[in-house]
Amino acid sequence: MTRPLAASLSSASPFSLRRYQSDISSHSHDFAQLVIPLDGPIEIDVQGRGRHLTPGFACVIAPGERHDYAADPALSFLVQESPWLPGRLGERPFIELDAAQRHYLAFLRQMVAEDRHVAGMDQIWLNLLAEPQSTAVPIPPRIVRVQRHIETHLAEPLTNARLAALACLGQSQFKHAFRQQLGMSVSHYIRQRRMALARNLLAHTSLPIGEIAYRCGYRDQGAFAERFLTETGLTPSLWRQQNGQLP
Repeated sequence: MTRPLAASLSSASPFSLRRYQSDISSHSHDFAQLVIPLDGPIEIDVQGRGRHLTPGFACVIAPGERHDYAADPALSFLVQESPWLPGRLGERPFIELDAAQRHYLAFLRQMVAEDRHVAGMDQIWLNLLAEPQSTAVPIPPRIVRVQRHIETHLAEPLTNARLAALACLGQSQFKHAFRQQLGMSVSHYIRQRRMALARNLLAHTSLPIGEIAYRCGYRDQGAFAERFLTETGLTPSLWRQQNGQLP
């Protein structure tokens, strides 16, 4: 697991993918920081304002603000550090992301995962977050319904036909609506949720890797191990050795 930097602002990329620990930590720093859940929630309190922050929201921490936080170590978060915040961005700690922001977040996550940084993409993100939120559109209930179904049926085949029917949309309409709302394809979202479940089971249970593969929708343990290696850079066994929480 990785603790956030607590010293000074790094001269490298302002973005990083991080995991936190389940016991509460607390600190402040002289630069601004944004914490954005990707795979699941974080409990975070900024200057006495607490929130169970879920994907689809961002936490903005202004310079000098004390914050307490705790999260499942299996979950990933996009973190940005910045010496400045545009406009009135630092006046409220919690922001619900609109469709355009979710799209850009998906781009940022891919870039950071590939260790790539384009000059100016951090400023674009900050300015995008600073735009007025009056036009923000919540995720439609039909897409939320699909998200909940995916979350509770990760071990099962999740076809576009079935998910589109749950959303009461044709398959083409559904795929377009899903990408528009969440900034990623249906298959990418399902793969992301399955890998998050796999990390959680590897870290917190002693289940055999074959059983974990099955619970994550993979009937072939080899295919699961190959996908896990692609996503994390480690085999399931090695990831468990480095991140396991069992005694």
